[in-house]
Amino acid sequence: MKFAVEWPYPVNYEKVNEVETDVLVVGGGIAGSWAALTAAKRGVNVAVVDEMDVFSAGPAGCDHWNFAFDNPACKIKPDRAIEILERVTGGRVTGIARYVTFNESFKTLLELEKLGAKIRDTDDEFKGAPFRDEETKLLYAYDYDIKSSIRVWGQTFRQALYAELVRLRIPLYNRILATGLLTEGGKVGTRVVGATGVNIRTGEFYVFKAKATVLCTGGMDGACRIWSYWGYCFNSLHSPSIAGVGHMMAFNAGAQLAHLDAFGIGMRSHGEMPSYATGNPGNTWYPCTIVDAKGKEVPWVDDYAKKSLESLEERTRSSLRGYEAVAGVPTWPAELFPRPISHYPPSKEAQDDFFNRVRMGEYTLPLYADLPSMPEYERRAIFGLMVAQEGKTWILYRNLTQAGFDPDKDLLQSYWFGATAPLRAALDPLEIIYRQGGGGIVHDWDFKTSLEGLYVAGDACIYSSEHSGAAVTGRWAGAKAADYAKKVSFGDVDWNQVEQERKRVYAPTTRTSGIDWKELNVAICKVMRTYVNDLSNEEMLKIALKWLEEMEQGEAQKLVARNPHELARTLETLAVLKNAKLIVIYMLEKMRRAEVKGMLTMKIKEDGEVEFRELPPRWWLQPPYAPTYRENYERHKPW
Repeated sequence: MKFAVEWPYPVNYEKVNEVETDVLVVGGGIAGSWAALTAAKRGVNVAVVDEMDVFSAGPAGCDHWNFAFDNPACKIKPDRAIEILERVTGGRVTGIARYVTFNESFKTLLELEKLGAKIRDTDDEFKGAPFRDEETKLLYAYDYDIKSSIRVWGQTFRQALYAELVRLRIPLYNRILATGLLTEGGKVGTRVVGATGVNIRTGEFYVFKAKATVLCTGGMDGACRIWSYWGYCFNSLHSPSIAGVGHMMAFNAGAQLAHLDAFGIGMRSHGEMPSYATGNPGNTWYPCTIVDAKGKEVPWVDDYAKKSLESLEERTRSSLRGYEAVAGVPTWPAELFPRPISHYPPSKEAQDDFFNRVRMGEYTLPLYADLPSMPEYERRAIFGLMVAQEGKTWILYRNLTQAGFDPDKDLLQSYWFGATAPLRAALDPLEIIYRQGGGGIVHDWDFKTSLEGLYVAGDACIYSSEHSGAAVTGRWAGAKAADYAKKVSFGDVDWNQVEQERKRVYAPTTRTSGIDWKELNVAICKVMRTYVNDLSNEEMLKIALKWLEEMEQGEAQKLVARNPHELARTLETLAVLKNAKLIVIYMLEKMRRAEVKGMLTMKIKEDGEVEFRELPPRWWLQPPYAPTYRENYERHKPW
């Protein structure tokens, strides 16, 4: 017996809706919500477009608010923090988004508190804990000396932002996938005057006219769809819709991209998602003790200080280790992952050393998070606060609690180390994936791209970072976009450009036979995993480019979408294909140049050719910008 499921929404691929607004925010996650709120409060009309529902767009929560170097208790101030970061990364990290975040992180958190989010231990659950400031009732994470990371009740954040969007009556265009940017005269490289989109339920087309547009569409490979989609699951904590559509749109319009070779090794996410809920000591579970199957403690080793950390206090107080830690966690358990803070993955030597210890019987797998051995305040902070507030881990927190897990007496198998990550990689090469990170859309100190009228925030920026970075950059870009919109009139939409985009968007709906998006996405990932990795040479990249171009001319022209949902996934996959190709082209160009001392950017010209440009080292501190971070921050801050 066969069953046919009827599409539950009326479909109208012919209908075109027009929307006019001063500021258009594409992406309603953390960065997008902040951009919209800030722009609206500066007195302009704002509209938010998101492929999902803005109520649940972006992270569902967070357990720690990082980079709060501007909070009064922090012992490292923003200027010192950026100095340390530049030293640690060798100057590779473009400093604009990071420095702005370092100066605005805590201020933004306080704004969030005013909206109703919980950021303090107001119920005195952790009174007397060493990570609690008794005067402010703030709870600090990771390094209790430096106090740059704050434990928060992040499940309240999304609700607070959404409630404010509703209170301000900002129009929210949910379930609409943005497909392209509109440019003045329909030409590449001119002012951005709006965007197009398609409703992923009804299939209706949208034309958004805007004086300013803010792209808040997340990272290029947030859902790992460039390297690690396997055809049966999305291998990421992030939404599958974070497919780099914004990067594709920006590039097609003529904006500059950079750092597309900034990708790193990762693991397949059937192990990743539980890691935050089941014993990953790298962040959510820090500084939990890890033991092997026989209860033997796996020692913590500080790769900077070159010594084992014998006490819990040494794990949480960098002053006892003799150096400053700028962000995140500077230590990991054992020889498993001895590394400097900026390096991932662990060295092959470190992996081999641990494997040998396992083989010799020094450690017995699997490994476990040993909460019962932790002080009561740490145990409750890790399992009752951190795990319960992190983006998706509250689901596992609920399930574990309902199943009878008791952190006071039960060990919890660590899926991060229990398999362990490097051991899994050694036993199964398919576990290795590569993720793009840090690469993005080039912007100035106003978070304006190289295109007039186009701003960017969150992970779409070059080297933005985490929840706090998304919030800060969204807030900043929204203010700048609003100020710009007040000074200009609406640009002219080129309707030939609109019709060309409509034809591209709906092409998969006109076919009755062919392939679906999953087949193409899997093929893209297979090529990228095989040829684009840390072992890539020019020959491998040329083969990858040949494969991707053949897909572009072949399989991509055979995609079939039977309903608006499949159409959305199809359009995402076409963006994935475009971005994969851009990564390879960028890497080839960088490899062919003898030496790139600064930053290599790429953009498309009106004739369709790709133009590369080398910006000098630390170009963001070169004319026309001021020579110091502080001067640029003071000159450009919008408040």
